[in-house]
Amino acid sequence: MGLFGLKELIGLDIGSSAIKLAHVKASGNEYVVKKFGAFPLPPDAIVDGAIMDHASVIEGIKTALRELKVKEKEVATSLSGHSVIIKKVVLPTTTPEELEESIQWEVEQYIPFDIKDVKIDFQVIGPLKDDPAKMDVLLVAVKTDLVNDYISVVKDAGLTPSIVDIDSIAAGNAFEFCHPVSDEQVPMVINVGASFMNINILHSGVPLFTRDVPMGGGMYTSEIQKQVAVSFETAEALKVGKKDAGERSEKLTEVMRTVSNILATEAQRSYNFFSATYPDRLVTKVYLTGGAAKSLFLKEMMAEKIGVEVELFNAFEGLTADERTVDPAVAAQYGTAATVSIGLALRNLEDRR
Repeated sequence: MGLFGLKELIGLDIGSSAIKLAHVKASGNEYVVKKFGAFPLPPDAIVDGAIMDHASVIEGIKTALRELKVKEKEVATSLSGHSVIIKKVVLPTTTPEELEESIQWEVEQYIPFDIKDVKIDFQVIGPLKDDPAKMDVLLVAVKTDLVNDYISVVKDAGLTPSIVDIDSIAAGNAFEFCHPVSDEQVPMVINVGASFMNINILHSGVPLFTRDVPMGGGMYTSEIQKQVAVSFETAEALKVGKKDAGERSEKLTEVMRTVSNILATEAQRSYNFFSATYPDRLVTKVYLTGGAAKSLFLKEMMAEKIGVEVELFNAFEGLTADERTVDPAVAAQYGTAATVSIGLALRNLEDRR
């Protein structure tokens, strides 16, 4: 979707559990991560993609800017949640310019909100094989209130929001840029955040299927809290292996396996739906990314359920990190969690490749 010239933008991922900020610069033939950091948010600051505690989010963004010594003001940020609708629709073949003018009326039937309450964008996928008079269009509709909420916290933190994207599109963008694949391949990129699992199936650089599943890494934490009877902080530490479960290790393993199975089953449902819709374009490999991608049993269960090889995708692998300003330990720790913020930061570099 629309690029804003060649200005350098900061990628600002306002996630449910943390603010992630990335700045990428072109340097010769290399793309260098000049700044990256992750700064935790209080629990429930953002719930189901909606900002509940504006003050904490604004302070989190300001902390990121201060700690990383960021001077740039223009940012790309992104959304996900129940107020975001992503659908592939079939419309009469026309030019993007003509579609821009008629999109409001063409898509009203596909949106479960009042058309006056949403902002709409689209990407033309291409004409139908069996009927060139019709074309596939990826439609994105977001409630205006949600867009305005995110814009307001970005502005209140002293920044200028130049692009508002969608998490799944940003994750797909990072993958395309950092892990190029041939036109014969059909990668399935699964970004597992704290509250949402964003699924994006690509072909020749075009998103054929996109879905936000309202579950993510936070499920591990809440289930550990319930089943093991510990605090939120202890559950978080147990989830990522920072704390030894001791005599409760068997129960912890059971919880991790159960939640991983639930997430993998949801990914399998998306895979099955895509396979039925596009029988001639089978997924060739699954790339697992996001803050919860390394969760115990998740990679193995995804491979088992979907029946396709699963590989972890680390956005830093396709870029060069400037070790003077990006701590290698931070890059190693947040390699999968950085995907959306890096995908956003790359928006301004796409047309320089």
